[in-house]
Amino acid sequence: MKLKIILFFIISIFLISCNTTNPKDVKKSETQKVTSIRYGNIISSLPVKVKGEGGLVGATTGAMIGGLIGTQVCGKELIAGAKCEEIAIVYATIGGAALGYVTEAFLGNHDGFQYIIDVDDSSDDIAIAQGSETKLNDGERVVIIFGKTIRVLPYSE
Repeated sequence: MKLKIILFFIISIFLISCNTTNPKDVKKSETQKVTSIRYGNIISSLPVKVKGEGGLVGATTGAMIGGLIGTQVCGKELIAGAKCEEIAIVYATIGGAALGYVTEAFLGNHDGFQYIIDVDDSSDDIAIAQGSETKLNDGERVVIIFGKTIRVLPYSE
């Protein structure tokens, strides 16, 4: 039982570490690529709650753990012509996948900010939401980095 609890915590930490929207964190796939940038000023900022999303990693991890736990439920006795253990494995795998998906979504919840930005040399303002604990202040000069994801960072000339 202790091994199962330790395994759960290790997987939870793994899922938390894989889920970030901090603008200062850059994925390897986004490095060494030319991206376009724009400059602007923050018009307004509003705190938001960024909701996590479940995915394949959480569901697969949960299914594997559920399947392993299902092997411990009952023995080789027959229930409705099937081994009790096989039935337990199927239901535990399905339940584990659902629980893993929901857990990944829950662990991905964090705080962020919605920014309205007056972009230089453009008549249109833009809105960007990003997860971060550090707020950019109204009127602050920023650089907007376009890539696979869009990031807004402070800029000083």
